[in-house]
Amino acid sequence: MGYEYLLAGLPELKAGDKAPMTIEALEELLAEHLGEQDLEQLRLMKHRASYGVNAFVRDWQAFNRDLNNVLTAEICRKHGLDIKKNILGEMPVDIDAEIKAISQIVNLYERERAIDAVRFRWLEERTQMVIFSLENVLAYYLELQMLCRWDVLTRETGEQVFREIVADMKQGINGKL
Repeated sequence: MGYEYLLAGLPELKAGDKAPMTIEALEELLAEHLGEQDLEQLRLMKHRASYGVNAFVRDWQAFNRDLNNVLTAEICRKHGLDIKKNILGEMPVDIDAEIKAISQIVNLYERERAIDAVRFRWLEERTQMVIFSLENVLAYYLELQMLCRWDVLTRETGEQVFREIVADMKQGINGKL
């Protein structure tokens, strides 16, 4: 089923931009326009189900697993940790030089931005030949999810979360003494 009208009416998304709507608003819109089977694919993707999902979602999940494995392996190498104990599944054979470079970025905020830029690029490349399809709808959802995440991640909230983690750790240590 084609989603020409739905997708043509959605605002354009670009990595690094502000989210033009909330995930909840998009979900309401999708509930009105997607067929039942396609809504089920969205639901399975949201819950990271590994069964019953279409090829696009399986490829997305595999891409993210491989991306995370490469980044984790690079961090393990840097700190002398056992790679096999810290990755999920098998390590991808083809390790992109860009991903290796991203793992070397010290600033966590910048590293996360770079990782999401890679994800955005993957989604755009994967859907450029299947215009107005369910894959485009799912890619739009994933891109909006990333943008919404960045809208709430500010330096101040990051520092606050970090302080809370440190305080919890101190409390846990003091409780054991």
